[in-house]
Amino acid sequence: MSITATTATTLPVFLTGALAVQVRQSLHFSVGALGLLVAAFFAAASLVSVLAGAMAEKLGGERIMRVCALAVALLLFGIAVYGRSYAVMLVMLVLAGFTNGAMQPAVNLFVIDAVPPGRRGFALGVKQAAIPVSTLFAGLAVPAIALTIGWHYAYAIAGVVALIVLVAVPPGRSTGVTRSGVDYSKERPRIALPPIITLAAAMAFGAGAANALGAFLVENAVHTGFSPSDAGLLAAFGSACGLVSRLVGGLLADRRGGRHLPVIAGMVGLGAVGYAAFALQSYWLVIPATAIAYAAGWGWNGVFNFAVIVNHPGAEGRATGTTQAGAFIGSVIGPLAFGYVVDHASFSWAWSLASVAALTAAAGMMLGRKLLLRQKERGAAEITVLG
Repeated sequence: MSITATTATTLPVFLTGALAVQVRQSLHFSVGALGLLVAAFFAAASLVSVLAGAMAEKLGGERIMRVCALAVALLLFGIAVYGRSYAVMLVMLVLAGFTNGAMQPAVNLFVIDAVPPGRRGFALGVKQAAIPVSTLFAGLAVPAIALTIGWHYAYAIAGVVALIVLVAVPPGRSTGVTRSGVDYSKERPRIALPPIITLAAAMAFGAGAANALGAFLVENAVHTGFSPSDAGLLAAFGSACGLVSRLVGGLLADRRGGRHLPVIAGMVGLGAVGYAAFALQSYWLVIPATAIAYAAGWGWNGVFNFAVIVNHPGAEGRATGTTQAGAFIGSVIGPLAFGYVVDHASFSWAWSLASVAALTAAAGMMLGRKLLLRQKERGAAEITVLG
């Protein structure tokens, strides 16, 4: 349930990235304008993420999930029918971004309520696997749908997926009590602001690079010599690598019992190597770079959410809503900056920028962990440093 719910609200942006060649040719806009579409989606998501986390703590994640599923279904059908201009695409993606920003922390709480503590790492890995599932679907949509019956039909099929989610979400809780034993009508556990803000900033850099990857991989592959059909299959391959990485990462997190943030920092740092390989603009390096960038540079999100959650019992919605806002902000700046650099310099310079951003994210993860440890030493009893 968590993977399909999250997939539904991320499909609008990742379909747009994978179908970029066809959509740009049809609607006549530049690579930089594509970056603006992606940025607008994540900007809208960042505006509601923190508030949605607090609401989900009070109302229950399932209620938020159903509203978001219905809204994104209508928007996907709207793109399929009315997506005949850049302006319409921009408005639809902004509205879809709102649904994604609300869905993410709601699904996090749904997972926490539904899954025993010893399996939450894997469960959150499954939840975050929704993003590579979205890009996998989007990549396969290029040869199967966009190049046969037209790109608008891909959005219509995605709308059907969202309706399935709407029907499948179970009834919501009657109260805001979570497995952490917190009654939100009586107590509001605090979050550790210095470390959580630092981790949100690190998330911004890492997600900025990763979402530029999702938005521009197909365009870059075509630029280096791949056919549009093969470039779509490349996106599907990368998504499969990311899917496996998130599932395995979550499973190992449950067994590890701690030191999650150093592992995440290592993965983001390895992802920087993949981005650097793209910067060489070699046809033969595109496939291995895709595998590394998706598996390492974009495979750490589930473990990251798990690390934030175990360090903020009772405040999971607000904590993950805050870090998710960082992810969304990075996802605004990353694709926008990437598209600007491509338009005014080259893909090589843009990938180099992504590599630097990933290294900055890795350093931020370690700094955030250091601040968590320092906060614990100062007697913040609510904080349990397992990250």
